[in-house]
Amino acid sequence: MHYIVFFALFLFGCSVKEWNEVPHPREFAKPYKIKNTQGSFKITPQKHYSLKEKGIASFYGDKFHGRKTASGVCFNQWDMTCAHPRLPLPSIVKVSIPGTKKEVVLIATDRGPFVKKGDRRIIDLSRGAARILGIEKQGVANVEIKCLEKESAELKSKWPSYRKKGTLPFGLVNRFVR
Repeated sequence: MHYIVFFALFLFGCSVKEWNEVPHPREFAKPYKIKNTQGSFKITPQKHYSLKEKGIASFYGDKFHGRKTASGVCFNQWDMTCAHPRLPLPSIVKVSIPGTKKEVVLIATDRGPFVKKGDRRIIDLSRGAARILGIEKQGVANVEIKCLEKESAELKSKWPSYRKKGTLPFGLVNRFVR
């Protein structure tokens, strides 16, 4: 039994590349499936940044803090980031709560939300973004989102350097939104 485990570790250990050298499959606009405790989800990423949506936002934090996102950077629950199921990654997204003056500009770095509970969740916010919007305690809120096309294209052109480092620099979104 020990030989099998050793052989498997040897085999997989020899074939692993640096994470920043391997193109991430979710960067490309090809459909793929995600499975989690809620079920199976087919994702078809958009090839363009044009998007305006209304629906429900939720947030994710502790469970995913420190894990690698679909765009290749580590998730920090306090960064101004979000997850969207279809937008090209990375994208810059403005999220606002209708009827209030609360809004925040975020970088979409991950895929989600993936829930099948009947509500129309369109975006997962980081805990930091949820706190700024005032939805951290209730966990969900009705929102409007809009992708900022020009800023997203500019960020995409500079993304390889951020992805290589694996983290987002503080205040990154402010460099692209004027």
